[in-house]
Amino acid sequence: MIRMPRLVILLTLMLSPLALAQPAPPPDPWARSFRPLPFHQLAEGVTDRYLGRLLAAETRPARLHERTLGAELVYQFRLLTPARHVLDISVDARDGRFLDVVGRGQIQARRPPRK
Repeated sequence: MIRMPRLVILLTLMLSPLALAQPAPPPDPWARSFRPLPFHQLAEGVTDRYLGRLLAAETRPARLHERTLGAELVYQFRLLTPARHVLDISVDARDGRFLDVVGRGQIQARRPPRK
């Protein structure tokens, strides 16, 4: 008879953390709605538009002037042109839109549009 209460106490102690567990919070709607394009796809878009070699790339939050254009996340690319100029290119991660291109030799490095 002594074993029965010990068993009840043991089961109560084992199941009490389950009773205290909180339900999982609902998923963040922003996380489900925001789908950035693949990084490599936008890198190809940059090299399709400009002649040169990619030196660096990074993902960063949008700056104030980029937020006014509707961007939330930006892919930043650094490209070395054939004339040895460096271009800094900002692309909207969501839709691939070019937000900003800074550097010398932009016109010379620009590829003609495909027909």
